[in-house]
Amino acid sequence: MKISIITPFYEGNDYIDKYLKMIHDNIKSLSEEDDAEVIMVNDSPWCMPATADGLELTSSDAKAKYPWLKLLINEKNQGIHASRVKGIKASSADYIIMLDQDDLLENHAVAHLIACAKKHAEADIIIANARLHQKDSAQAWYRSDYHKSKLWDLETYLTIGTQIISPGQCLIKKDAIPDFWMTHICSKNGADDYFLWLLMLAAGAKHSYLDEVTYNHVYTAKNLSADTTVTDASSFEFIEFLYDCDFFKNEDADLLKKMLNYKAAFRAGGKLTKIKESLKNFDLFRKNLKYKKQTKTPYGFNR
Repeated sequence: MKISIITPFYEGNDYIDKYLKMIHDNIKSLSEEDDAEVIMVNDSPWCMPATADGLELTSSDAKAKYPWLKLLINEKNQGIHASRVKGIKASSADYIIMLDQDDLLENHAVAHLIACAKKHAEADIIIANARLHQKDSAQAWYRSDYHKSKLWDLETYLTIGTQIISPGQCLIKKDAIPDFWMTHICSKNGADDYFLWLLMLAAGAKHSYLDEVTYNHVYTAKNLSADTTVTDASSFEFIEFLYDCDFFKNEDADLLKKMLNYKAAFRAGGKLTKIKESLKNFDLFRKNLKYKKQTKTPYGFNR
């Protein structure tokens, strides 16, 4: 099996050496019958990707050292979604992994995702567990059977939020990526992956779960707040696209918008505002309370 690893690059030279080593270690762990290509899309054309010792990835020496790497360059900054789409269109494999430049994979992550895909050929997406790093601890993201049962459930994505921390956890069949996602591009970074999962779920895509940590994510209370503010703006952008999608129900787009507005108000408000908003959205409050208790997530209504 051949896979394509798509990675947007944006002024990310501080991450290049660690990224290249991570990819090298993963490719080295592949079986002889498997193969991988890496397509890096430079979304900061004024800054060429280069290693700490000055090796530019556009050079012939870099091409000889990293034969699996293909570098594409956007003429101007286009954002993460557009860069991912460009990389996917240039890919030659049947399966896709979408990584960010600062992602951290286990050394055998790609090999184990491929093995799962071979075992579950009917699955359009393989979703692996992830390790959530906090200030003083690290733990698996899916920690309960209840959470695992909800990781690919449309109602949960509409009333709670996305259940996938990063596309880096996932191996996706390229032909299962909806054309609608490929043509309706988010200009605001942060939630194009959430957009993709919603479209795949609405289209009836099948999943398989790999109960193994393959991906690591640094997640703190500080950047959680920043992340939700940014992703909310991106989410509200793609919701307007959803109303034009012929296989996504308008009432589901309405429910998603209601949930995002509720959580934004909950995060921003004081105690009285939290109570008022929860009473006004009691159906969502009840679902999120159940989710928080049964998944044992520390973030509750912030997600």
